[in-house]
Amino acid sequence: MTTSFKLTIRKLWKNRLFTGLNILGLAIGISACWIVFRIVNYEFSFDRSHPYKEHIYQVVSKQFFENKEGTFGGVPLPLAPFIRSTHPDIAVVVPVYNRYYETVSIPAHNNKPQIYEEQSAIKSVLPAYFKLVPYTWLAGNPSAALAEPNQVVLTASRATLYFPKTTYTDIVGKTVQYDSTLFTVTGVVADLDQPSSFDGKEFMPIPTNEWTNENWMGSNSNHTLFIKLKDPQKASLLQSANKKITDMVGEKFKEYNVRIWFDVLPLAEKHFRQDVAMGSYAANPKILYGLIGIGFFLLLLACINYINLTTAQIPQRAKEIGIRKTMGERSWRMTWNFLQETFMICMLGLLLSIPLVRAFQWMFTDFMPPQINEYSDLRAVIIFLIVLVTTLTLIAGLYPSYLINRVNVVQVIKLKSIGKLTLGNITLRKILIVFQFVIAQVFVIGTFIIARQMTFMMEKDLGFDKQAVITMRFPYKSSENADVNPFLLKQALSNDKDIQAVALGHLPMSSEHWGNNLSIETDTGKVQVHLPFKYVDPEFFNVYDIQHLAGRAPTLADTARGIFLNEQARKALGFQSNEQAVGQFVNYSENTPLQIVGILQDFHQKDLHTGMEPLGIRISTQQHTLRAFNIKLSKNTETWPATITRIEKAWKVFYPNAPFLYKFYDDEIRAMYESDVRQARMINLATAVTVILSCLGLIGLVTLTAYQRTKEIGIRKVLGSTIPGIVILLAKDYVKLVGIAIVLACPIAWWGMNKWLENFAYRIDVQWWMLLSTGLITVVIALLSVSYQAVKAARFNPVDSLRDE
Repeated sequence: MTTSFKLTIRKLWKNRLFTGLNILGLAIGISACWIVFRIVNYEFSFDRSHPYKEHIYQVVSKQFFENKEGTFGGVPLPLAPFIRSTHPDIAVVVPVYNRYYETVSIPAHNNKPQIYEEQSAIKSVLPAYFKLVPYTWLAGNPSAALAEPNQVVLTASRATLYFPKTTYTDIVGKTVQYDSTLFTVTGVVADLDQPSSFDGKEFMPIPTNEWTNENWMGSNSNHTLFIKLKDPQKASLLQSANKKITDMVGEKFKEYNVRIWFDVLPLAEKHFRQDVAMGSYAANPKILYGLIGIGFFLLLLACINYINLTTAQIPQRAKEIGIRKTMGERSWRMTWNFLQETFMICMLGLLLSIPLVRAFQWMFTDFMPPQINEYSDLRAVIIFLIVLVTTLTLIAGLYPSYLINRVNVVQVIKLKSIGKLTLGNITLRKILIVFQFVIAQVFVIGTFIIARQMTFMMEKDLGFDKQAVITMRFPYKSSENADVNPFLLKQALSNDKDIQAVALGHLPMSSEHWGNNLSIETDTGKVQVHLPFKYVDPEFFNVYDIQHLAGRAPTLADTARGIFLNEQARKALGFQSNEQAVGQFVNYSENTPLQIVGILQDFHQKDLHTGMEPLGIRISTQQHTLRAFNIKLSKNTETWPATITRIEKAWKVFYPNAPFLYKFYDDEIRAMYESDVRQARMINLATAVTVILSCLGLIGLVTLTAYQRTKEIGIRKVLGSTIPGIVILLAKDYVKLVGIAIVLACPIAWWGMNKWLENFAYRIDVQWWMLLSTGLITVVIALLSVSYQAVKAARFNPVDSLRDE
């Protein structure tokens, strides 16, 4: 161990309080950047490994309706065969269709078959798929692997899952049963080692009936299409495809005032387009850039905190610095030694950040992207951390080392003018403190307003009563008695004295959208409205206490030709009043006439990001449209556990093979704001970190001030100053700095939070008292952070303070 290293260790240990604060501050900054880098690197790594990524496109459907342009990832089934037959020059045309099976069974000799339920990532593809995606074949013949029906190619992870302790070569030829159909394994490919939008794990041929389908009217989220082409081919492809769709269904869509066409989306953009994600995972670029900003600011705050705490110690090291200069040590050598100290503290901060990062990933698993741990990013992380620690050492260490070299040997004993680099009449350290608290205050205001908005959304009157309602989805698997009539269970539950009402049907507020068109002929022409539909039974309105404004209550007879509208739909169709609309007929789906039975009070169908919309409600007895049980419990909460137990017993009578899963409806509504909750948690965490780092910086400045004003404090105590008076003397300047920061932060936070609130159709208003109250909170936190050092200085013995050195 070199002498220089020993001296560095000794200095750090001697000032272990400041060393600990520095290590903690840098560890927090490094941890934040480490986590942000992992997330951002993972998201931006999607599809980068494809050798022909610049020539791969997804064909998407575009539509223009009600003055809005939309994009949809699904395409009509006939599109892929049409492109293959009319554009033989296009090298690769690959439809990718999702497949869903209730069970995947692995036959076993003399044992019970191994069964996997609802396996995901099963795709129907053409053999050309493996020319599009860079899989490495581990077993099987690529040219013949999907040549016949009922063949399947597995990725290595699925092959190992289904056939453990079996070589890939031996797996080829084995059978896998999908529901009731046997498939033969004809190949095994290695899993992709980089994140990819092509997330399939099992591949089987496209069924003949789908390849020969001629229905151009419908597009399905399960049917996607990818092509590999050169730029000059795009124009001719889109021209012919759009002409075909116009010829086939253009006139039909024109009747509904809809225009449709096709476009191509580059593979590089696919992962960041949530509108074409089709249920697959997609990243939100705004959140990623927000994360980068938060990581940058936290690292910057950590550097500022280090600079302030380090410069606070320079007066205490003045003698050491003066002696070293007197002995002839050169400036570059002192700079190098100080950078060594900084580097060592950064390395200790890096070591401390390891458990901090692990703790974050354990406590906030839902914050990390799914499957991020399936891909190794060790090399990228190591390079990033090396660059980060080097950059931190330079940024955090150069300014304090500059101040050290400015120490005047003659003035060392008096500690005069040490470390006072100024910009005009304001010390740079005070500017850094203001900057820290500006950022901290913006986050504090953001946290407060986000919390208020979340509370507002949870407490807002939605137009229906969601309290004491539990919901249960119908079983949908044949193995779970899905064919049992749900009205039988409803009848059984209706006899329970602690259940107020039971209804079957859609939830009043959900993310589901079953849309259709309603139209009516008027004197001025045809009025057509596209609106969501909900299918319910007559008890639905009682369960949720939805108010009728006109017309009568529903009956089972309304399943034939009746429809209920909310006020928004009534207005959109042009009826002047609720009473006028009741009894009128509207056209629905191929001009089927429906009679308006009643007008309902508007209620929210989507989350509060969306405004109130027109709605149609139809009475139904069809199991496939109703989908869920809605059960209104007693107002007496003490009866709920026993009631739910009885509901479970009744459930097991009718659905013995289906798991009993229920949710309180207000919890389901809360889950609709999962993305907002994640953002709130991210901001809350960032706020806590920025406040901690800012307060550490204040502690450093107060320590410096108390050291420099030791004699003044001693004289004031001798002359009768009280401890509170001295504390105020030391703290007031920093409270002023915090006040300046609050004044600067308020307009920034006001603008930023108003932009964030624009995402909500129903939102709170940012008011002056919110800014004032959060400012007072920040001032109190700042006072608490400086009070310890201030009180410590005020209680110092004046005899020791005034003793001449």
